Amino acid sequence: MTHSADQNRLINIINHGSRLLGLSLTRDSVLRMLRHLELVAQWNKQINLTSLRKPEELAVFHCLDSLTTLRVIPRREALSILDIGTGAGFPGLIIKNVYTEADLTLLDNHPGKIVFLKYVAKEIGLQRVFFRNCPVGRLLDTNNENYFDLIVSRAFSSDPVFLDSLHKLLRPGGFLIRMSGPASHGKDYNLKNFTVSAFWQGFVPYSSSFRRVILYSTTPGPCPDFKR
Repeated sequence: MTHSADQNRLINIINHGSRLLGLSLTRDSVLRMLRHLELVAQWNKQINLTSLRKPEELAVFHCLDSLTTLRVIPRREALSILDIGTGAGFPGLIIKNVYTEADLTLLDNHPGKIVFLKYVAKEIGLQRVFFRNCPVGRLLDTNNENYFDLIVSRAFSSDPVFLDSLHKLLRPGGFLIRMSGPASHGKDYNLKNFTVSAFWQGFVPYSSSFRRVILYSTTPGPCPDFKR
């Protein structure tokens, strides 16, 4: 990843893959994502951040996969976002790389991953990124005044009871993005305290990986303004 030819190949994957998703990224956003992936590869030797090792796999299955959330993310300025079980920063830091004006809180129970995430945020120059090193249950079990506009969960839990409980962490009119794979086919997407506002499904570019992305709202009815 240190050779310019390799870097250009990854930049092309991210750029072309994002266009296949109907997205348009700035050069600065792509370069920040590339640096993030480089740091994942470097730190992965000391901390188990991902089972993927090849740069192209990181670009596709972490970066492009995370970008699928932008197909449904609400059009609001200065969103306050919580990424639960963020791991190496996916999808939270990818979203933040595009929507730099958002406030982002990365939550993970692994202290080493929090150290890594702090380093990445500083290295790529992202502001207003916050970190919580605790189980999500601790937030749910306390009177938390730091309510969020949007919660995203990529692979943390598929338990509908748990997902439904996340409304406690949202401001009125807040949103939840649920990312799921083909195993969710035919399952009930309804949550008691949420309404499905937007839905996207398709294959992650450059892969045969099928992804479903569901946007839930705490208010009834469809969200009139979201990324398509």
